[in-house]
Amino acid sequence: MSAHPLTITVLVIYLLLLLLIGVTSSKKSSGGLTDFFLAGRGLGKWTVALSAVSSGRSGWLVLGVTGMAYASGLLAVWALAGFITVEVFMFFFVARRFRKYSEKTDSITVPDILETRYKDKSNLLRITSALIIAFFMIAYVGSQVVAGGTAFSSSLGFSTTGGMWFTAIILLAYTVLGGFHAVSKTDVLQAGFMFLSLVVLPIVAIIGLGGFGPILDALNNQGPSYYGVFSFGFGAAMSLVGIGFGSPGNPHILVRYMSLKNIKEMRQAALIGSIWNVVMGWGAIMVGLAGRAYFPDISSLPDENQEAVFTSLGSELLNPFFMGILLVAILAAIMSSADSQLLVGSSSLVRDVYDRLLGKGKTLDGKKLVLYSRVSIGLLMLLSVWLAFSAQEFVFWMVLFAWGGLGACFGPALLLTFYWKGTTKQGVFWGMIVGLITVILVKKQPEWTYVFLGDVKAFFSNILFGITYEAVPGFLMSLLVTVGVSLFTKKPADAEETIDDLAS
Repeated sequence: MSAHPLTITVLVIYLLLLLLIGVTSSKKSSGGLTDFFLAGRGLGKWTVALSAVSSGRSGWLVLGVTGMAYASGLLAVWALAGFITVEVFMFFFVARRFRKYSEKTDSITVPDILETRYKDKSNLLRITSALIIAFFMIAYVGSQVVAGGTAFSSSLGFSTTGGMWFTAIILLAYTVLGGFHAVSKTDVLQAGFMFLSLVVLPIVAIIGLGGFGPILDALNNQGPSYYGVFSFGFGAAMSLVGIGFGSPGNPHILVRYMSLKNIKEMRQAALIGSIWNVVMGWGAIMVGLAGRAYFPDISSLPDENQEAVFTSLGSELLNPFFMGILLVAILAAIMSSADSQLLVGSSSLVRDVYDRLLGKGKTLDGKKLVLYSRVSIGLLMLLSVWLAFSAQEFVFWMVLFAWGGLGACFGPALLLTFYWKGTTKQGVFWGMIVGLITVILVKKQPEWTYVFLGDVKAFFSNILFGITYEAVPGFLMSLLVTVGVSLFTKKPADAEETIDDLAS
């Protein structure tokens, strides 16, 4: 073991807490699919708010944003501006409609909502959206298993392989046992660890430096491009703002809106979540900036990796107990996303494929469906672990655009579903397909397509003033196609009544 015994003790206590939550939540999650996947729509505002934020951020906040702030300075502010702005809008305005419509139609998943809203008896929307979700979620979970393996190998002295298996087993245990009840409660615990680390570490760092002076000196030493919020190119800044385009379409965040016990508490949940987002986001930036004062040259970080600034600063400043808290925060960020993604992937298989397609017209036992859900979580985890072991490079490539890909596929579809009376089934279908294709082509265009398409990334970069993050053109193309096709196809008969009811 490479870590201090006290650090290891903190990690072990945290992991035992996760398992305890899974065991205590198992009864509540066994009644049926609504219990298992939405906690029976019985969660309080604090749980919904904190679990939505922690599951959405993953390791990207504690490692990615801190590393970005260390390497690029205040450029990282634009990344915060993007997702915080969009999530404030989603929580304060869209979430209420999600909650209201999902309960009225007994919808548990995003495919449920789309099929019900557009009276799709062909199952086209359900099959398409379920396949897209399952595809992205397997890669998403695989990437979190790889990240967990790396974290455990460095903190507990495991091999990377052992760390990956350990991550997978812990995740599988409490998610299978407790379903959404356990996932939401563990997310609250994990949000607390993330919050504590992202608030305590920068405060300790600033005190250790004797104030903000050394941080400002470090910023000045890097030059104006490091500390000037408006000194970056429009394309670079807007590409980071474009991270927010993923928020309206990521199902593991959206299901939180559906699980709130009292719809009247949605505004309070929105306020809690928004404050949480801002504090943790700025904490991450301050960790990166303070890290530049402690480690002026990147060569002083392990493997010259900018994302190691979080743990490097912690080991420099904190005692073994708080270092344990810091390592738990990284694992919490990883697990709070992976458990939610496992559940969403499982819901696509059991609710959308087995229950609504294969079992259509049959009365299926709720407890059996929960059992099948637990089995499907195990299956998804095995696929994710296989992917993590066999194609690590592919996993990392996938996770870079999975957030934006889900945003492009489902963001415009869902926003228009709840706000525009003219949206049609054909519009939503083609919008999802074009959004997915655009994201893939902008991220990594296959060589053989250049013959007849030209350089898609360069094309969008030119017309979008230098924006290169694939979520932005993907979202815009999906929106354009959804609206365009909808204008020439027939809307559902009750479209006006549905939208008017949601607005009331």
